[in-house]
Amino acid sequence: MEFDLEEDAEERMLRMTDGIERLFPDATPEQKLSVVVSGEYALQTLIAVGTAHASSCLLRMPDGRLSQGTLCVIVESPDGGPESQDRRGAAKRTAAQWHEQYPDAEVGLVMLPYGPAALCIRDQDLRIPGVIFGLDDPTPALIRQMEFCVPLGTGPGSALFTFMTEDVKHWAEYIEVVSGIMKSVSVDEPGGGSTPVSGSAGTGGTEGRA
Repeated sequence: MEFDLEEDAEERMLRMTDGIERLFPDATPEQKLSVVVSGEYALQTLIAVGTAHASSCLLRMPDGRLSQGTLCVIVESPDGGPESQDRRGAAKRTAAQWHEQYPDAEVGLVMLPYGPAALCIRDQDLRIPGVIFGLDDPTPALIRQMEFCVPLGTGPGSALFTFMTEDVKHWAEYIEVVSGIMKSVSVDEPGGGSTPVSGSAGTGGTEGRA
C-alpha cells in the first residue's frame, strides 16, 4: 500500500483502515488500530527526514497475526559533481561509517542486480507518544530496521532504502519480502524510460562486516 506523502494525515489513516478492512476482515479491532496508528507514526517520522517514497507492507502471518512493515526511500543526489562515481568505494565508506556509528548492528556489503550497496540491520528502542494510542504515558516499542545505501549508477549520490517493523518475531519472513523488493531496483521506469533510482530492491551475497 503506497502512501501519498502530501495527503492529510486523517484521510491517509482512514484510507489505510479501509485497506485493512478489505484485506484482513477477520483481524481484531485492536490489531487494526495498532497497525494504523503505529504505521502513521512511522510515516510521520519518515516524512520529517525528507522521504521521497513510503509504502506499507501488510501480511497475514501463519499464526493468523496481522503484521505490518514500512518501507521508505530517500534519494540524495547533489546538484553538481562528476557524471560517475566509484560505487563500490562509496558503498564501502558508508558501511564503515555505519559500523562505527552502530557497533552492535549487522553491517556489510551486498551485491544487488543494480550494483553494490551497504547494508545495516539494527534494533531501536523507541518511545511512541502515548497520545497516539489515547494514553497518558509513552509506549515503548522495539523496532528492527534494515537499511540499504545504494550508490547511484547515473551520477553522484545514493538512494537509501529503509524497511522497519515492530514484528521482530517474523523477521525472517520480512527478509524475503525486502530481498524481493531490492532485487527489483533499476534505473528503468516501469514503462521503459530511465530515471535515477527511486524504486525498490534484494540482497545478493553479503561480503562481511565493514
